[in-house]
Amino acid sequence: MLTIYALAHDSMSTEDVYISIHDKVKLHIKLTDDTGRTVVQRSVTSLRQALNALKNYTVTDVDVCYNVDVTDKIHRLALKINEHFLK
Repeated sequence: MLTIYALAHDSMSTEDVYISIHDKVKLHIKLTDDTGRTVVQRSVTSLRQALNALKNYTVTDVDVCYNVDVTDKIHRLALKINEHFLK
């Protein structure tokens, strides 16, 4: 399962994105295996970075979870990553 989420720089909660300065919010990807073990977890700023981080793994499901207060840039990047794996 690939999870795409946004985090504020000073928080580990996706709910705190709305109170943070927008340029301090980063998009993260987290890939877990069938047992729930994390195999990839990192922040990304481009589709290429995400694909490079995931290139050795098979992505079967994608979950995008962040609140509506993310920037358009983060929203577009999350959408690109999601659409790539929906093909």
